[in-house]
Amino acid sequence: MMQPLILITVFIAALLVTFEIAKFFMRRLEVLRNLRSTRQKRTETDVELDRILGSENEEIRYYIDVVQNQSPDSLAMRMVRAGFFSKRAIIWFNFIRFTLTAGVFMSVQLVTDLFIESVGIFVSLVAGIVFAGFAFILCSAVLERIGDKRTREFRKLFPDFMDLLLVCLDSGLGIDAAIGRVTREFLVTTRQFGVQLGIINLEIRAGRPLHEALHNFAKRLNLDEARILAVLFRQSQELGTSVGKSLRVYAAELRAMRLVRAEEKANSLPVKMLFPMAAFMFPVNLIIVLVPILLVIMDVMSGLSPT
Repeated sequence: MMQPLILITVFIAALLVTFEIAKFFMRRLEVLRNLRSTRQKRTETDVELDRILGSENEEIRYYIDVVQNQSPDSLAMRMVRAGFFSKRAIIWFNFIRFTLTAGVFMSVQLVTDLFIESVGIFVSLVAGIVFAGFAFILCSAVLERIGDKRTREFRKLFPDFMDLLLVCLDSGLGIDAAIGRVTREFLVTTRQFGVQLGIINLEIRAGRPLHEALHNFAKRLNLDEARILAVLFRQSQELGTSVGKSLRVYAAELRAMRLVRAEEKANSLPVKMLFPMAAFMFPVNLIIVLVPILLVIMDVMSGLSPT
């Protein structure tokens, strides 16, 4: 009786030891794999940062020209805000927009001619123009949605940017060197935000004041937090106050604001869930409750015989 129990205990112990050894080696392999990928990413980041900050970067030249010569509501500025820095981006956007508009117009004409023969030519043209106009507006709405999505993502990253900037300033780096160091870190983790910070570095190297570079950063991303940071840097330079202390206070406020936004979304979640639950769950629950009662009533009614 004791021998099978001892064998089972030894088997379980050996299995647990084997599992722990395999888990240890798998963890080591995962760490080595992450370190190797991190080194590769950092090498690619250095090359990417050199390309972004190089004087031959046509995309950055185009961006600077757009910021200087275009209004904030222009198509070029909206394309930049959505993350398209190429000169051909506007050409492709207009091509897609007009192609979609013409395709919708022709589709409406074809559908009315094939399936709705009683509709006149004038009504068919009006319907085509209306639907084509909706398609034209939809393209602009999609572009605005892409820009708003990037703004929300960058707003979430901005407190992290402030924290990293404070760490670099506390370690003894200057503000320009700190922004450059933070740019390298964000190019590893979040490339799009790192590219935007790289534009700030390029403008500073070109001789533009830091608060103006941050103001342009806020304008192309539509970030109020960056706009406030630009004002903070300008006031610190004019009044001679400590930049580190001002940044520390502002970083604490940004973290508090991010927590408030998270709590606001959590508190609004029950209200948002009310209507889907009422539309989908209440009828099902009503059926579950009433169907057995109705079956019983029908059974009773069918069993009654006329006297």
